[in-house]
Amino acid sequence: MDVSEAVRRAHFAALTPLIVEGVTIPVFDEVVNPDEIIPTLNGASVYVIIQDQQEVEGIQNFCGYRQNCSITHRVVSKFATNKSIGKKVAEKLSDIIQSKIKPTGKTHSLVNANGYTFQSVNKELSRTIFEEANGTTAISKVIIYNNIVNQ
Repeated sequence: MDVSEAVRRAHFAALTPLIVEGVTIPVFDEVVNPDEIIPTLNGASVYVIIQDQQEVEGIQNFCGYRQNCSITHRVVSKFATNKSIGKKVAEKLSDIIQSKIKPTGKTHSLVNANGYTFQSVNKELSRTIFEEANGTTAISKVIIYNNIVNQ
């Protein structure tokens, strides 16, 4: 069973609309839509990409088929290198995303659909990536979630 689309759809539905300080932040599936206008938040261009999925078979039981599925949310903030914005914009969005996916430490907000049930959702890791080129600084906050999915 390929649960990739169901996992992406559940995460996309939990994140959208993503509104921060009155600014609607676009959430893309794997690639940035070149026709989309990228908004600015606190001096940085910002967007989110849902990307990099992996699936492995989980421990099976008699009740149903189970898979461990990871998915990555990449929060991107770009700004002129001569500005001192730093990580604060990416971290602000990351905090909102994490609370949208997991409102509490023991609950998640993914909706079951198409015969798939999200048993649990856990943050595997969160890290920051810093890039600089041609007078532009890009800071990405990468959040990887592990989803236990039953069918």
